[in-house]
Amino acid sequence: MSELPVQPQEGENIGPGAMLARARAERGLNIAEVAEHIKYRIRQIEALEADDYRRLPESTIVRGMIRGYVKFVGLDPAPFLKALDRYMVPTQANVDLRTRRIPFPDGNKRATRLYVALSIIVLLAIIVVLYEWHFSVLPPPTVVSAPPTRAAPAPAIPARASTVVSAAPTKPAMPAGALTPAAPARPLVPAAPVMAEAPVATPSAEAVMPSTDGMPRIQFQFQRESWVEIKDRAGKILLSQLNSAGTQKVVEGEPPFSVTIGNAAGVRVTYKGVPVDLKQHMKSDVARLTLE
Repeated sequence: MSELPVQPQEGENIGPGAMLARARAERGLNIAEVAEHIKYRIRQIEALEADDYRRLPESTIVRGMIRGYVKFVGLDPAPFLKALDRYMVPTQANVDLRTRRIPFPDGNKRATRLYVALSIIVLLAIIVVLYEWHFSVLPPPTVVSAPPTRAAPAPAIPARASTVVSAAPTKPAMPAGALTPAAPARPLVPAAPVMAEAPVATPSAEAVMPSTDGMPRIQFQFQRESWVEIKDRAGKILLSQLNSAGTQKVVEGEPPFSVTIGNAAGVRVTYKGVPVDLKQHMKSDVARLTLE
């Protein structure tokens, strides 16, 4: 009985929304009842009845709204859908499509930020590991180029030993001139083996490389090849060189001494005659310690 008033008159340009609003009013329904029944929001029903399709989604959704609305008021949906095709501008749906796709780029931005943050954390972790590893290894072998400056005093010590040995033959020369025919000159000939004292003097000179002036002494015994650097109280380098296995070194100076020993497991150290335990000062087979 109520279908006739809502049918568009010939020549009348009326939208499907206005037709639905008229049908709803004739049945005594309000917008809230329609929205609750067809499961749309009130503002969407208001936009539909006002034929304001810019506030609505794409055309397929609008057609679904009209079908549900028409079914609720008990009318034939065909005239309303035909009126929608004449009344609705197709380009209006495109505006809503773009606005509905806005949230997707935000998700990509969040993923990009997360990826950048994780990359920075991983890079920092790699830098920290490389830094720790660099300072835990043995100092570079280029430092060994310094030993020639310290090795110079070594020849000076054997020079003293040679003077002592050369002085020894002068003693048998004295009695040889005074008692030429005498028999005691024979016992002096065995004394000539004093020359054998020369090899004894040589290792002792190596064992006591610096001269003793009452200063504290550090003695090294190298069971394996090891790099050693020693600085005195003034920061002067007393020893900085690579030492061969089976050798010994003795260093004297003003304490405290700053000592760095590479391959420390194969080195024995004695300071002031007391053995020094290097294990408590070792890290990655490098010992760093201060001797007071």
